[in-house]
Amino acid sequence: MSLSRFAAILLSPVLLASPAIVYAQAALPSVNDAAPEADEAPPHEGGWVHTIESDLIQEKFDDLDRMADRYRREKTRLSGGEWRLRRFYTALDAPQQTDKDSADHLAHLQNWTQQRSESITARVALATSLTRWAWVARGNGQANTVTPEGWRLFGERIQRAQSVLESSAKMRDMCPQWYSEMLTVGLAENWSADRMKDVFERGIQFEPDYFYLYRQYANYLLPKWDGQPGQAAEFAKSSADKVGGDVGDQVYYEIATVLIKRGDGDFPVHQMDWKRIQSGYQAVTLQYGASRRTKNEIAYMAYKFHDAAVARQQFDLIGDDWSRTVWRDRQYFDRARDWSQSHTSSSVRNLSPQLMLPTPTG
Repeated sequence: MSLSRFAAILLSPVLLASPAIVYAQAALPSVNDAAPEADEAPPHEGGWVHTIESDLIQEKFDDLDRMADRYRREKTRLSGGEWRLRRFYTALDAPQQTDKDSADHLAHLQNWTQQRSESITARVALATSLTRWAWVARGNGQANTVTPEGWRLFGERIQRAQSVLESSAKMRDMCPQWYSEMLTVGLAENWSADRMKDVFERGIQFEPDYFYLYRQYANYLLPKWDGQPGQAAEFAKSSADKVGGDVGDQVYYEIATVLIKRGDGDFPVHQMDWKRIQSGYQAVTLQYGASRRTKNEIAYMAYKFHDAAVARQQFDLIGDDWSRTVWRDRQYFDRARDWSQSHTSSSVRNLSPQLMLPTPTG
């Protein structure tokens, strides 16, 4: 199918959204709460990202499949513990400036699925971009501010993403990101608790170390979705205990980064174990090195736990390399940093020497 033909299909109107989408409209909070967030890539990865984008435009699908297959097989990690596979999908889903650009982008992905019928990577990438495009249509506001047209397009695009994923559910070679995207779709469509739990459990059975699944499921268990007060924090503890050891603490830390984040100011941080969060951060950093994301996340959580010593240490490491994903705006970052520096060392507990990492990377 030509790019122009596929773009016309994508941009054509659809009269009705499904009942699942209509039902979800009342429940979905703002896009900042629910939309999948792009992982922040460091500047030195610009060439790699450009290669991926260029290969997609030139439809070098063999090269893209080989790349993704290698990342899945080798389970490559980056600084801060990020999976190279996850970053690969983020690069494939580079935001487009207009609907026409998005339609052309999706057409390349559709051609990939047609030319390589056994490529799970192509199908996950297509579903990912359809989901992001759905959130673009919805807009960046509370549910009651979304226009009827926004809901219609949101529903249409989410349904297309679900269809792509469901049609690839039994492919010979699967991908852990498939489960992540299916959880994203399920959240948007307000699936039942049993259905969401089933996707999560199948995901961690397929790839136990893909921590993004833990983060997404913990978010789903918050009261703003279908969870009960304290359920997400209990999930963090039980999951970490089940995994055990340093890896369990890493899981606990990763879940905490979702529960204790900007935009969820009402989350009761006392439900989480600050000492275990620090242990998880330490385990992640000692194994994979620090990154912009991890340094900013632990600084933010230290601020929320009123631990000025840890916050001040991390702000010193961060310098001016603040993360918009974590802080949302520079003013908030500066306020938290100023707070940490206003406390004298005698007013806070001593830092664990193990948290003072001499050569952070990233």
